[in-house]
Amino acid sequence: MLVKILIGLVFLALIVILGTKLYLGSQLASSFLQSKKMTTVKQTSTPVPIRTIGWIPYWDQKAAVESFYKNVDLFDFVSVFWYRIDASGNLSTYKSAVTDQSIIDFAHQNKVKVMAVVANLPDYEEGGDWDWQRVDMVISTADARTKHVNALLKLVQEKNLDGIDIDYEALKEPQRENFSLFIEELAQKFHQEGKLIGVAIHPKTSETNPDEDNGSHAQDLVRIAKAADQLYFMTYTQNFNSSQPGSVGSVNWAKNVMAYAIDNLKVPPAKIFFGIGLFGLEWQETGNGSFESINDDLTFGKVQTIIQTFNPKVEWDQSAKSSYFDYFKNGQKYVIWFENNQSVLERIELAKKFGVGNLAFWRLGGEDPQVWEKVRELKKTNKNL
Repeated sequence: MLVKILIGLVFLALIVILGTKLYLGSQLASSFLQSKKMTTVKQTSTPVPIRTIGWIPYWDQKAAVESFYKNVDLFDFVSVFWYRIDASGNLSTYKSAVTDQSIIDFAHQNKVKVMAVVANLPDYEEGGDWDWQRVDMVISTADARTKHVNALLKLVQEKNLDGIDIDYEALKEPQRENFSLFIEELAQKFHQEGKLIGVAIHPKTSETNPDEDNGSHAQDLVRIAKAADQLYFMTYTQNFNSSQPGSVGSVNWAKNVMAYAIDNLKVPPAKIFFGIGLFGLEWQETGNGSFESINDDLTFGKVQTIIQTFNPKVEWDQSAKSSYFDYFKNGQKYVIWFENNQSVLERIELAKKFGVGNLAFWRLGGEDPQVWEKVRELKKTNKNL
């Protein structure tokens, strides 16, 4: 009798142990799947219409305009980088900018809508970086927001623009509420007048990552997406001014950014413009394996000149989907990562997987000319991704 009881107890213990293992295994699997959820791409089977925007920067306007004129059939929107918030909180023109009305007229003649960037980047002679305090001057109170909204509308109406492109970068997290209110109030006013609003969006994969505290924490994507018409995701800023060389925006990183916006925050893909960088970055080795960023706007033409001069071995990074190489000049090591036709195609494919048909090209005038051949092909076939 005692033996039977012992056997029963052993059998019961085995059942408990087995059940515990199965439960823990299921929990681990669930946790693993949850951690992978953000990076899973949901392939869309529904074709999405292609819309494109390109930027004309005042510091390289001649080359940018030439590129735009030559490929005007590819663009639905163009944005001119001419305006800023000055140190007094007023709208001003960058001093070296040429506000050429003929560019706007040419675009309209070719059925391209024109946006105008307004930025919080100081003028070159002022020095300094993106200035959150200038933005605070124009959004921190209801009266300040009303004044700023009216000034922006006046600019758009006087210059015969179709909308405004808000590029207020590096804001602080405490500005989040006022920035949301500003975009909502701007949208209400602009939409009454039939005008568009675009907003430059800092890439992020959460609301708490300190490594992403570059202005992204001040942007409430849910509220901004409800108010604005176009969201320009700057998925080409991953390694801006970083201490280690890398792609302007690796595909895996951009995938996580899109997944967070679309899957987690439910931002409508139709409002997202996937940012595609058309430039390169350059670093100089400073010793002990450290690097210093020395160029964050390297044109494709300049990259080709360096390749022809120093004959480096150009590599392709399969993970980032970008090209890179290093070369030596006067005993000094330099590293360049750059974008070309191949890398741009990879990013268009990624946008397609998320059901995003809007492509935002930063910037015109310094790109690999072959980029436009593929875009033209897509536009010509069925105008869908």
